Amino acid sequence: MEPGNFSPHSRTNFYFSALQSYYVNGRQLLGDEEFDALKEDLQWNGSEVVALNRNEAKYLAAMEAYMKGSPILSDSEFDSLKVELKEAGSKFAVDTEPKCYIDTGVCKVTLQEDKFRSNLLYLPAGAILFIVWLGLGYEFIEPIIRLNPIILALLGSPLVYNGAKTITEQFIFENNLIVYGPCPACGAENRVYFGNILGVEGFSDVAEVKCTACKELITVQRNTLRASTLPKP
Repeated sequence: MEPGNFSPHSRTNFYFSALQSYYVNGRQLLGDEEFDALKEDLQWNGSEVVALNRNEAKYLAAMEAYMKGSPILSDSEFDSLKVELKEAGSKFAVDTEPKCYIDTGVCKVTLQEDKFRSNLLYLPAGAILFIVWLGLGYEFIEPIIRLNPIILALLGSPLVYNGAKTITEQFIFENNLIVYGPCPACGAENRVYFGNILGVEGFSDVAEVKCTACKELITVQRNTLRASTLPKP
């Protein structure tokens, strides 16, 4: 087989089929030389599919099989595989665009952690501790030795950081996580907060929220950040 005889899209699909067959089913569709030639050709064309490892190939194969109505993994096996890929930093496990399935009517998407807003949760405790530190520094350190305020602030930064982290995570926003992304049904951006606030229990493992735009009920799994609508009756 000469790679140049096929379009780039066809070569990519054929490579993925060969990879899927080898890793998932244990069958070799191409000889070693043909496979290496195809892989080298795709690398020169900048294809991302050549970087797939075994778990990524298995994940994509499971997605494709589910779309065709013939799943090869159970929900628990699929979620475990997805968590493993997310922990490994695989971009193939993050579907940031909503996908809907005709057979069930369920729409799904993978949300992302909102690191900016998550960091803002530590600001109140950090600001209070910083002011307290400066006050104590001027009260007790200044009479002994004069320090530049910047140096005083730098000296106290480890204490302020650790104190703000402890107070925030143990007393104010316990077990906190903020995620965001498009609604699986309409695409409008939504945010979900996991954790407790000042002792008031919030979402822990699964969150059920309504989209701010279309009011569709959405369930979000904390461990996978997988958001989905409910099956249509």
